[in-house]
Amino acid sequence: MTKAIGRRFAKCLGAAALLWWATVVTWGQESTSIPGLPSPLTWRNSPKSWNLSKASALTISSNAKSDWFVDPFDGTVANNAPILSFIPNPDYVLTARVSVTFKSKWDAGALMLMGDDHHWAKLSYELSPDGKPTLVTVVTRGLSDDCNSVTLASDSVYLRIARSGRTYILYFAIDGTKWNILRTFSLDSDLPIRVGFESQSPAGDGATATFSSIAYETHSTGNVYK
Repeated sequence: MTKAIGRRFAKCLGAAALLWWATVVTWGQESTSIPGLPSPLTWRNSPKSWNLSKASALTISSNAKSDWFVDPFDGTVANNAPILSFIPNPDYVLTARVSVTFKSKWDAGALMLMGDDHHWAKLSYELSPDGKPTLVTVVTRGLSDDCNSVTLASDSVYLRIARSGRTYILYFAIDGTKWNILRTFSLDSDLPIRVGFESQSPAGDGATATFSSIAYETHSTGNVYK
């Protein structure tokens, strides 16, 4: 190998190593699998603790002052809440029963869509400032919006994200059978969008969210009201 070729090889190897390192830093080194999901799950931000039970119930405990939000007033980015996510099929439906140990305002468990820090969305079961468990959707395309929807009297609810083409549909169900639409939207991005599970505690000392009855199907959604 000539010196010139050797230098080019070393340069390429260094670039590849840097790309690998950046990926590890971004998504974390620890991965796991959940039966029925199409690919391994990896972390973006380490949780305070987590557990996957024999029944495939996923529990995530977030650290204090953890959140995902891009403030629409001043652009401040919060991006430190833990997300465990995977690479989905082009069209899919992801469902889970989410139970949250609510303590402080904005404590939540959420299904999360993640492109990058400025292209993501979450379907969140969250404690409102007046102490009511509330279904909240946040769509971030540069800046975040914040849509507070239905309040419930329980610490658990069924959540569902469906993707059909470039469109996402967010649903909830109290009993896991009768689904109600909260929102339809597009992220307006060509980034690969991962999907997964998030726990957050923007104002508190940490929150614990458990995702059970996790189900995944690969099909488009023709009639969004079914």
